Amino acid sequence: MESQHTIGYGLRYMTDLCPPAYLTLCVQCVVGVFLQTILAGIVIAKILRPKKRRQEMRFSRMAVIGPLDEHDKRPTLMIRLADIQEKLFLAESHVRLYMACSKINSRGDRELIGVKDMNVGYDSGWDRVLLLWPIIVRHVINEDSPLYGMSRDNIAKADFELIMTVEGIVEATGMTFQARTSFLPDEILWGYKFKPMVLMNEKLSKYEVHYSLFDQTERVCDFDAQTIETEETEDDHHHNASGFL
Repeated sequence: MESQHTIGYGLRYMTDLCPPAYLTLCVQCVVGVFLQTILAGIVIAKILRPKKRRQEMRFSRMAVIGPLDEHDKRPTLMIRLADIQEKLFLAESHVRLYMACSKINSRGDRELIGVKDMNVGYDSGWDRVLLLWPIIVRHVINEDSPLYGMSRDNIAKADFELIMTVEGIVEATGMTFQARTSFLPDEILWGYKFKPMVLMNEKLSKYEVHYSLFDQTERVCDFDAQTIETEETEDDHHHNASGFL
């Protein structure tokens, strides 16, 4: 007897004279459904591969340097990040930021001279981001920062590239992915900050994300530091510095 979920056999069919045939058909039906479920899961996993998932990570076109917030005027490098996928959430997502420096050698070729790590909250765990809504990744420019002591003109003439990576796990498939972007010196705005884009809708009494404001920036009038130099106070050690907002 051959069967795959079919119960119509014409003139030849199972009767109560052969109970093992019923048991065999039931087992075969259960195993068949189980195998089809596995096959469907494999197909979905291939469709939702990380290469497609990372395309749904959105980075701001420009990075900005401005005050940390309204009360803390320390200069801070900020980059906006968002996950535009609303159904497939990410787990264990975290960000990294690097500065790749280069120079022109004696032969006239540009060569890489080093990659420096830029703190975005590793020491306090703020590098692990929650991407339920758009966030701003922040790097406070202090004595440990590669940007410390650089002026606006120095940054514009410097030979470096900022590289940001986002890694995470897709909850639906358990696969890991990585998305990357980079910023050149002419893609860094001095004395700006990002406009708020998560705003309260008073009529609906809930927050709404306005993606039309994702790349919008505004100038900070009182940010007039020509050279990036900071002095830490005693309260700075208890204040969230590098991380996300």
